[in-house]
Amino acid sequence: MNEVEKYLAEWHTLKTEEDFAAFDKKIKSEQAYRSEAELEEISRQFAEGAEKAIEKAKELIEELTIKQQLEPIIKYASLSTIAKEYFGKSKEWLYQRLNGNTVNGKPAKFTNEEKETLKAALNDISKKFQDVSISLN
Repeated sequence: MNEVEKYLAEWHTLKTEEDFAAFDKKIKSEQAYRSEAELEEISRQFAEGAEKAIEKAKELIEELTIKQQLEPIIKYASLSTIAKEYFGKSKEWLYQRLNGNTVNGKPAKFTNEEKETLKAALNDISKKFQDVSISLN
């Protein structure tokens, strides 16, 4: 665990304003005694950690966006049927990806190929609705 990860782990345990103030004072005190090279290394670690956090946030936003986009149609289309007919999977599998559930220690998410399959499935279902609607005339 690098320095930034240690600080972050400690920061996550803080509860009160006093805890945060004490932590801030501790960090400033510790940094005052570090060499320029050590400070540069900590800055590098921080930047690396920030990049990883940004990537994770982007992935989470993308997964939440998929779920939000499906929200208006979920009551009209069976996710169980979509999972079985288009993916060959269970409805639980589909819900895990929609909800970002942890599977085998990692958040479940759609691969790019699975996103394309979902898009094709929705287009196919849309066409089926349109065909039925037209045939009612």
